[in-house]
Amino acid sequence: MAYDLIVRNGTVIDGTGAFRRRADIAVKDGKVAEIGKVTDGSAETIDAADLIVAPGFVDPHTHYDAQICWDPLVSCTSWHGVTTVVMGNCGVGIAPCKPAAREVAAGDLVNVEAIPFEALSKGISWDWESFPDFIAAAERRGAGINFAFLAPLTPFRHYVLGEESMEREATPDETARVAALLREAINAGAFGFSTSTLPEHIGYQGRPLACRMASRDELKA
Repeated sequence: MAYDLIVRNGTVIDGTGAFRRRADIAVKDGKVAEIGKVTDGSAETIDAADLIVAPGFVDPHTHYDAQICWDPLVSCTSWHGVTTVVMGNCGVGIAPCKPAAREVAAGDLVNVEAIPFEALSKGISWDWESFPDFIAAAERRGAGINFAFLAPLTPFRHYVLGEESMEREATPDETARVAALLREAINAGAFGFSTSTLPEHIGYQGRPLACRMASRDELKA
């Protein structure tokens, strides 16, 4: 069999808890096809002598929602072997977002995650409004690692309730609209939704993150 890629002579640590071992790894159609002493040829060969060959790490809690607009390699995370990042945590994010609410979304990231406003104002491309558009925009830009998206509840509540999302619970009608938007996000590829109840999560203009105002009935819906 001719493989697409063979990584030869590396020290393999496979993540199962097994002892490290020296082996070749053959890849075909984007998947590991053989591990051991590979004798077949390949279109590309990498000599990994004296190097560790391991599965990529998954960082399950990041806030790269904005940074992916200007940094497709997601530095410095990717420099340390992370190959998948999960973003949209803590109920804070930048999609969905109406043009008039961009300052609010950026302000939440400034206060909750200490991301400089200047970086956000210069770096966010804002080539989306809905959450499916946000995912599609990331796909168009391309990335050096894998992105996994959570749908953060704050911008969804703000999209439906406006600035009152930072002050009160949603009505049943508003709750239904938020739930429909979240369902749309999941169907577009989001892994789930995130929220926060922590009192220290203060967002735009020192006001509570909108997700903190959600009632139990909203969260159940």
